[in-house]
Amino acid sequence: MADETTYFYYQAPKKKKTPEKPMLKSVFSTQEQRGNKKYWLVKELGPDRYELQEINRANVPTGPLKYIDRKEFTENYNLEMDYWEEKVRPKLEKLNSSIQRGEAHRDRGELYSAEMEYREALQVDEGNVRATFGLGETYLEQGNTEKAQDVFKKILNIKTAFRTEHKHMFNDFGISMRKSGMYREAVEYYQRAIQLDSTDENLLFNIARTFFESGDWENCIKYLTACLEKNQGVEEAKKFCKYIIEKSETDDEMLEEFGSSELGNKLRSDILSLLRKMQVAAGVDLDEAIEATQRIRDRMIDIEERKIQEKEIIKDLYNLDEND
Repeated sequence: MADETTYFYYQAPKKKKTPEKPMLKSVFSTQEQRGNKKYWLVKELGPDRYELQEINRANVPTGPLKYIDRKEFTENYNLEMDYWEEKVRPKLEKLNSSIQRGEAHRDRGELYSAEMEYREALQVDEGNVRATFGLGETYLEQGNTEKAQDVFKKILNIKTAFRTEHKHMFNDFGISMRKSGMYREAVEYYQRAIQLDSTDENLLFNIARTFFESGDWENCIKYLTACLEKNQGVEEAKKFCKYIIEKSETDDEMLEEFGSSELGNKLRSDILSLLRKMQVAAGVDLDEAIEATQRIRDRMIDIEERKIQEKEIIKDLYNLDEND
């Protein structure tokens, strides 16, 4: 099933970044009971929207995000510039340096050192998304799928992980899991990434690739079709579509993988409908798509009839042996 082809190297075109207006980012405090202060890293998201994250005892922002409007912000939050400059900013710089060293070690194949750097970062901020993904990637490159599974479960519980800015991390980790044979996890990650950006045809293509390698033809075709419906100009997806149709017309083993003959005509009808829809999404003329699916249908019928004949022959031989 998992034949290697040259159709899996599509990357969505990168959009040019436009200069962004500088936005407020600093530490503010709120007055708690008994006179205690609670410190927050505050980011300005717009003229009337602020994102807050509580600062932990290690002077690092962590945990769930909170959103407030300008009125609440100006009434209840006080600027703590010294706290930001003297405590939080140095810790964030040290944390980011540790993560960057981990990434550099991983790029050089120094996986043990990478693991140590990521672990050090997570001791400071246990919910750090970048370090968590990096540690998971490191475990996969080490071939340690058991520990990678633990990271997988952890990320699913980090609410701050599911943000659009982290979409590429889901994609990269999904690719690594697919290459490690963790198909179920890879699909779940890609689907979480789609929740962040449902317009990204690249994610749909990668899900189709994952189902292709795991032997799930039906879902492979469904997601490849969805990719092409999003963007018919994805040449690699169109080539992949053509590959599936050509393989369906020549590879008996592949047709048998579509499902067992016990499902009979229902299976045949469902698969043919999916194949036809996929071709149309790829820009194939409807009449041509219908002709192709008819040829595939005829092959599926021939295979089914041949299997029935083989069963009858075996049955006859078995009865002959009993008579002897």
